[in-house]
Amino acid sequence: MARYKGSRKPPGQKKPPLTHFLCLPLVTPDSRPHLEESLRYFRDAHAAGRDDSPELVVPGMHPKAIRAVGALHCTLGVMSLDKQKLEQAIETLQGLDRAVSSLERPVSPPLLNRSSEPLKINLTGLVSMHNPRNTSILYSAPADLSERLYPFCLEVQRQFADRGFLVPDDRQLKLHATIVNTIYAKGRTKRPPPKWKQKLREETPEPEAAPTTSTSGHGPFANAPLKIDATTILERFKEFVWAEGVVLDRIAICEMGAKKITDAAGKLIGEEYSEVASVKLPT
Repeated sequence: MARYKGSRKPPGQKKPPLTHFLCLPLVTPDSRPHLEESLRYFRDAHAAGRDDSPELVVPGMHPKAIRAVGALHCTLGVMSLDKQKLEQAIETLQGLDRAVSSLERPVSPPLLNRSSEPLKINLTGLVSMHNPRNTSILYSAPADLSERLYPFCLEVQRQFADRGFLVPDDRQLKLHATIVNTIYAKGRTKRPPPKWKQKLREETPEPEAAPTTSTSGHGPFANAPLKIDATTILERFKEFVWAEGVVLDRIAICEMGAKKITDAAGKLIGEEYSEVASVKLPT
């Protein structure tokens, strides 16, 4: 039987690059000082653990795995949008009157759901997204005593999903603020070079690692080959208060990839996501 060049299976279709995500930003002028203090304490605890409390050291966890304050948010969905679809998504965001008004509907128990009260959350504890002994993501889940947050987020997510803006994901929405994500850290696993190259290679510092795809740690296609054993630090921070009474003031569409913030001297002082559009929540 004749064999043809095209007899092999065609390569799998590439997943579309993720360009934007829908989220609830957690950083406001009021919440920033508390969040900055909490993350500073977390960083210092990990750094000090190298000498004073070695049990707090997470092997393989580079400081860059700890997220910057300006990057803290709760993701509602990820998107792959061209210019036209982005404009349509922004129109949908600006038309979320029904979803926003649902925050003001009286629900039981009434003492926790006064229409005049803003939507507030507490960020407490530290949880692993995977098996704590082999994980790449640690997060804190927002607690909302009024029980309005999750239904509200589901409604917003549904409106964007129904219009085809969100990348399909059949997993249940898990609201979380990522504290550690090793996809941003150095020391990611690499295939070892041939022995002859090892002999010739000089000892040079590793280049700074960066996500290899546009997922940047978001969504169903995120991939972080560097895993850590976080059992000890999870125990230490299981009841840690990152912030209390955080007023959620907006829903936003942000660009993928946190932008580096530098001072006048060019020193890196933080990172944050660029918001291309947002809609205010009752405050």
